Amino acid sequence: MSKTNWKARAVTAAVVTGLMGFSAHAQEDMSEQQKQEMKQGKAVGEAAAKRVQYVGKLAVFNNRQIKLARLAEQQAADPQVKEFATKLREDHENSQSQLRNWAEQKKMQISALSDSDVTSEDQMGTGGSGVQEGYQEKMKGSGEKLGKAIDESNEEINKLQAKQGPEFDKAFLSRIAEDQKKGKDVLKEGRKEYKNDAGFLALLSDTERVVSGNETQAKELEKQMKKK
Repeated sequence: MSKTNWKARAVTAAVVTGLMGFSAHAQEDMSEQQKQEMKQGKAVGEAAAKRVQYVGKLAVFNNRQIKLARLAEQQAADPQVKEFATKLREDHENSQSQLRNWAEQKKMQISALSDSDVTSEDQMGTGGSGVQEGYQEKMKGSGEKLGKAIDESNEEINKLQAKQGPEFDKAFLSRIAEDQKKGKDVLKEGRKEYKNDAGFLALLSDTERVVSGNETQAKELEKQMKKK
């Protein structure tokens, strides 16, 4: 699979805020109140962009686990590994669905929430008093960063696909155990950052419990495979 030019195809992320503001004047023509409103607006835009980036990171994580699980459903030799792969896929499809529903409620559009690697660099935010400026500044380079992560993930999946039989099963379980551990770290990061957002916090906490359980199961199966 060839790599994508992520400078030309970055994450599409649009967030609509409820702020209404004024048309920006040149900096030297602003009153102190206008400058303060601009500063506050930029902070709102930056926070919105940060949330979009975080949700995008979670979406990429879910997509990676879904792709790995689908591969194992087709290619795993051990019935237990196949069964686990199905559970893993269903868990992350559910997590992705919940994340997508939450994003839609917040009027966020994030292409990584689809089961596709096709993205765009058309980034925009709406709102006055510096919201759009703060949003766009914070989003610079984020699409390319996530795009590279997707490329690296696809390369790893291709390498795993080349393995067969018990070798595949062991490599798959090892990969999943490590991924779920990294996923827990991402979720903990979100729970700390968004602890005051009850709805989003509940979503992250539920996902973390599922991920932790899958990490444990992957490690247990991996131990069993090593004994064979």
